Amino acid sequence: MNQKLPNGVNAGGLDYCRLLQGRCEADRLPKDFSPERIVPDFAFNVLNPLGLLYRPVVDEDYLAKGGDKSVWPDRKPFAVCLTHDVDLVSAHSIRQKARMRIEYIRNGPLMMSKAINLTGFAWDILRMIKHVKTQDPLHCYERWLDAEAAVGARSTFFFWPGWSSVGLHHASDCTYELTDRVIFHGQKCTVTEMIQEIHNRGWEIGLHPSWYSFDNLEEMKRQKDALENALGHEVISVRQHYLHYDIRITPRIQAEAGLLYDSTLGFNDNIGFRFGTCYPWRLYDLKAEKELPIVEVPLIIQDGAMLNPAKGMRLDEETAFQFILQITEAVEKVGGILTLLWHPDSIIRPTWWNLYLRTLKYLKEQNAWFSIVRDAFKAAGEGIND
Repeated sequence: MNQKLPNGVNAGGLDYCRLLQGRCEADRLPKDFSPERIVPDFAFNVLNPLGLLYRPVVDEDYLAKGGDKSVWPDRKPFAVCLTHDVDLVSAHSIRQKARMRIEYIRNGPLMMSKAINLTGFAWDILRMIKHVKTQDPLHCYERWLDAEAAVGARSTFFFWPGWSSVGLHHASDCTYELTDRVIFHGQKCTVTEMIQEIHNRGWEIGLHPSWYSFDNLEEMKRQKDALENALGHEVISVRQHYLHYDIRITPRIQAEAGLLYDSTLGFNDNIGFRFGTCYPWRLYDLKAEKELPIVEVPLIIQDGAMLNPAKGMRLDEETAFQFILQITEAVEKVGGILTLLWHPDSIIRPTWWNLYLRTLKYLKEQNAWFSIVRDAFKAAGEGIND
């Protein structure tokens, strides 16, 4: 879609140029907003109160004014980006549980006392002992690759760069090291070796940096370097852990670190079109008032936003599938990109895993073109800026 960045007031009185530059989101943040503690999310979105969250209104408006859809490879009607945020690599690792408990003691919520965490760690150890002779249920990453290959797809895995590469930790950060041991294709190996094999099979490896990297260039660079050193290859795609992102700061930090593609801008507690589009676009530096070289491939659907019973939409499998059908239809109508996030640890939740397999089958039946994040922008015809 060779679309100029749209100007003027459109549906719901929105200025689409301001929307895509991030000004609408920045304007809705309260003056006392602290991105160190809160994730800018559903509550701050300008489209929701207008009833436009589940529609790519920017793309609809462009096509209504005579614009053209993207022409995807093999003349597919729309594209799909499958993505995975690798927050956990093991369910029964004492070392990873210990790192988590230590961080909660140091930086966790005030109500999480040291005594509670020490007691919790003792229970963790007892549970680990029960499973010492059984294979960890998360050590089956090949199942994700096999399921995707079966429909002619590849995906992007966003990996944490390793506990020791992070200078400043947050209680919500991942806890694995790239030297930790896992089982991949039935063989014991390090996380680094698994990452290399996933990359060698043609899947993309992206960066999943820590909570405090969102406004810290030194952290972002160090973590990018750590993952690149492990992979032996340049890393150019990123998704912030926990979607912890400040539209006023993070795009510039990512760009200065040498990252080219971000896919953070979705929701933790809902699905839909956070910026009114399912096409990639170049992000904007609100401080310097200039376009940045980093491109956003917006996140549209997240597993936890739909299926987590404790927060978000709290849907059952069938209702969630109906929402996926609705959103997919909206993307297909404008010929855009449907970007999905499914966490690899969801494989131990039968409902979540089954919904992913149903979704893959449905998207193949809809004749979607499957992409990885780094390929989506060029295939889209340079997105909606040019």
